[in-house]
Amino acid sequence: MDSKAQKADKLIKDYAFRSSLTGFIPVPFIDTVGLISVQRLMLMRLSKLYGVPFSKHLAKAGLTTLMSGLASKAASPLVGSALKMIPGVGTLAGGASMAAMGGASTYAVGKVFQQHFEKGGTLEDFDPGKAKEDLNMRLEEGKQLSKKGAVK
Repeated sequence: MDSKAQKADKLIKDYAFRSSLTGFIPVPFIDTVGLISVQRLMLMRLSKLYGVPFSKHLAKAGLTTLMSGLASKAASPLVGSALKMIPGVGTLAGGASMAAMGGASTYAVGKVFQQHFEKGGTLEDFDPGKAKEDLNMRLEEGKQLSKKGAVK
């Protein structure tokens, strides 16, 4: 039987892959909505796995604050999404950019919440400010995994 941490790792990688697929939604900014939805679903599943009560409101607040903490790095998906307004090359470049950053950011968010839940934390006591450094480190991990194709 897999341990809770192993199940969480698999779940995070599965959702990171799904997030990368949202990058190829051809409609600008709808892809960003898709990315946020996938991340919220992942957080719901992680909460269930760790026996943490789930709240859409708290999940949305935590995700929004975490993603805004990525500032310039998080802008990449929005730029990628905007590129899709340019027919042809813009659609391809925007899709690739969104796919890479979407997968990496979902991986990072998942790992941050996994660590928080493993320490007995909940959505109510999650402090995005304290998670900022770990989020940036996990984002780099996620980028490397995306490049290797390991986020599947």
